Amino acid sequence: MKAMKTILPSLLFWGTLAVTSPASALSLSEYLGQVQKQNLSVQGQEQQAGGSGLLAREADLIFTPQLTFDANIGHDAKLSSPPAMIYDDRKSQTYSLGVSQQFRFGLQSKISYDVSRTSFDGANFGPNVLNSYWDAAPKLELSMSLWQNAFGRGARLNEEVTRQQALGNSYNSLAQAQNLMVEAEAAYWRLASAQESVRIQEQALKGSENILNYVSRKMAKNLGEEADILQARALVESYKLQLQQAQTEERASRRGFNKYLYQEADETVPALEGLNYQSLQQVAVPAKRPGDRWDVKAAEAQLAVARASSEQAAERSKPVLEVFGNYALNGRAAEARDALDNVNGSERDTGYVGLRFRMPLNLSATADARKGAAQNRQAAELNAQAKRYSQEQEWIDLTQKLSDAKESLRLATAIENAQKAKLENERGRLRQGRTTTYQVLMFEQDYSQSQVSRVRAASQILSLQSQIKLYQASDEGGVQ
Repeated sequence: MKAMKTILPSLLFWGTLAVTSPASALSLSEYLGQVQKQNLSVQGQEQQAGGSGLLAREADLIFTPQLTFDANIGHDAKLSSPPAMIYDDRKSQTYSLGVSQQFRFGLQSKISYDVSRTSFDGANFGPNVLNSYWDAAPKLELSMSLWQNAFGRGARLNEEVTRQQALGNSYNSLAQAQNLMVEAEAAYWRLASAQESVRIQEQALKGSENILNYVSRKMAKNLGEEADILQARALVESYKLQLQQAQTEERASRRGFNKYLYQEADETVPALEGLNYQSLQQVAVPAKRPGDRWDVKAAEAQLAVARASSEQAAERSKPVLEVFGNYALNGRAAEARDALDNVNGSERDTGYVGLRFRMPLNLSATADARKGAAQNRQAAELNAQAKRYSQEQEWIDLTQKLSDAKESLRLATAIENAQKAKLENERGRLRQGRTTTYQVLMFEQDYSQSQVSRVRAASQILSLQSQIKLYQASDEGGVQ
């Protein structure tokens, strides 16, 4: 959610730069705000990103102190050992409360206080021997790995895997959410361009109908020719077809527009912001890439997971060599309170140290496991390098296309202005009887096509601008 608050303003900045904002029109920022609130996929990806970011906190639990509590109650009626200690049943209660922690440098420790009650039913151990008593024992247990996962290496690798897996999932969700928002912006501009194309074709049709009416009036006065009427009528029919095609595109664009709002496909939409051609011509091509894409950051997180997992596999193939030790004070009495008081002395303490060693005897399998782990790490590094290379090449291609699109818009605007001047001049000549209707019809068509070309060039710039936003992933806006 924090990341999307960074993504959305960046989406809105470029759109605001490229458009005029009539008060009655639905602005890009308003539309994207509606998409973020109403699009279930965007909401789902945002929730997934936030949830995965919180799951990354599981890594913090590895080295966090743990409160432990154990309790059990039972009995044992088997024959006693030695046989001289005869009793019918041995009953016991054991309670243990403590704190354990695994430290980053490899030490595993546990401090606990154990209290237990033991009673022998049907026993007669002689004078001054308790048939029922309490034991109390504060304990300290320590262990340290010296070979496999030496000095906490395995735990630190586990921490890295846990954290990077969650972050990778979060970045993937952010990438999908951002892609949806960029696609929604593209849908907005597609509809805006389609609406403008419809207006252009309507104007062109109206102009052709005016010409048809003009030559028809001249024909009625025996001042024109049948050929002029036929040519004008053909142009009218041609513009009707072009208008129908533009309206078809507008309906398709409207369905795409409504899709990101989870509305009915043919739901009526308000007028959108018009294309601000002057602002689009001033759009600066970025000198360098603003940042990495979220999918690249996800690939880097997966690389970190692969590296740590590879090292984990190598660690697991090593022999186990562990040193450990326990120390406890002991107190015993018929009453629990007296047993607790008796632990202050060290006459009955317990202490020992030890060494554990285990080594797999299948050396061939051990060697293969290490080799496989190394290959997996190399594969992840190659994949991450390929992803970064692809990102860089796609960025270069994108900026070049944006530069070319700006030049195309400049040329399309110049052509439109020239075609408009040419048409207006030819219309004046027609009124003076110095040119033919056919020539004016041809100029009408040229002018209409130049307008459509300018809309397409502007639409291409807006589409490329939206893709630039994919390169604005930021750790500051992402999951920390």
